[in-house]
Amino acid sequence: MKNTKHNTSDITKVATAKIHVLLFGTEAKSIESLRATLEVAGHTVTHEKTALGVEKSLCTNEFEAIFVSTDSKSGVIAELFETLSLIKPNLIVAGFATNPTPDDVIQFVRCGGCDFFSFPEEYNFVNCRLQLLIQKQKIDTQAQRKASSAQQVIEQIEEENDALSKELANNYCETEKKIQQVAMGAEFQTLVSQELEVESMLRTALGYMLTRVGATNAAVYLREGTSDWGIGAYINYDRQPEHFQSLIDVLGPAVCHTVGSNDEIQLYKNGGVFADQYGLDRVDFSGSEVVTCSCYSGKKCMAVVTLFRDESRSFDADCIDTIDTLRAIFGQQLGTILKIHQRAETQWPSESYGDDDWSIDTAA
Repeated sequence: MKNTKHNTSDITKVATAKIHVLLFGTEAKSIESLRATLEVAGHTVTHEKTALGVEKSLCTNEFEAIFVSTDSKSGVIAELFETLSLIKPNLIVAGFATNPTPDDVIQFVRCGGCDFFSFPEEYNFVNCRLQLLIQKQKIDTQAQRKASSAQQVIEQIEEENDALSKELANNYCETEKKIQQVAMGAEFQTLVSQELEVESMLRTALGYMLTRVGATNAAVYLREGTSDWGIGAYINYDRQPEHFQSLIDVLGPAVCHTVGSNDEIQLYKNGGVFADQYGLDRVDFSGSEVVTCSCYSGKKCMAVVTLFRDESRSFDADCIDTIDTLRAIFGQQLGTILKIHQRAETQWPSESYGDDDWSIDTAA
């Protein structure tokens, strides 16, 4: 009994809200009786006799419910439901008829109807059941809004998760690359540290570089004295031998002073731009990519390296990172070899000393 009183109170409370109702049908007696029933309850009622009239009213007015007569058997019910689904998909649709058959009711509900009334027996139930439909619609609308909000939250979370996953994946890739660079640097350090002659060290270093960045033309210039540079080693990958020799002869004087004074690695995607910058012949570098870098030991530039090859085999970001790692170790090892040679020259006697000289030094 307690639950019954509570439900009745809720219905009465909802019934205080007045709504705008649209009637569709041509049966004067049942239409007028239904209209009177709704207006007595305080609702506003509009009557349309044609499907076109219903469509126009729906486009120009706000309705909460529509009552549709099925007595005419005019075949417009399915068409009307299609119109309602396009214009007012959430509109409450109730059917009515005088002594309807079960098939009429079933067919109406299958089309999308919410309720069906048999007149004149059910005039007294119209307002009560209409309020229940309105109450149910409000509950459904609230549930849809909550579901929509929840879906938006889920989508936002999924987007954030996707972004986080991508960030983690990128961080992992970056970490993996750094680990690979460290491992490669350690391997290269082990190889070149065993070489205490410049020539053999150059051969080892260039051979290792080719395995990492692929085939390329290369020229390594070593410092000679305080301002001069000389060719230390080179790789001719795809040029005519006689032409390549003259090319590296003019390349060194053009680039070494500028590149050697800068500790940054430079990539030229357009070889013509590189040639113009250093006053070289564009024909020699047209269609090529060029990389220049200096190799330092402490604060002193020990070598300048120039790499160039056809732009179809470009130097990607991994190649540049590899060259950057190798050049630092290469410069340090050149400095180490130079120090060893300088120390040997100052600490050991010259081969020009004879046995007598050694004797004199010893006697002294």
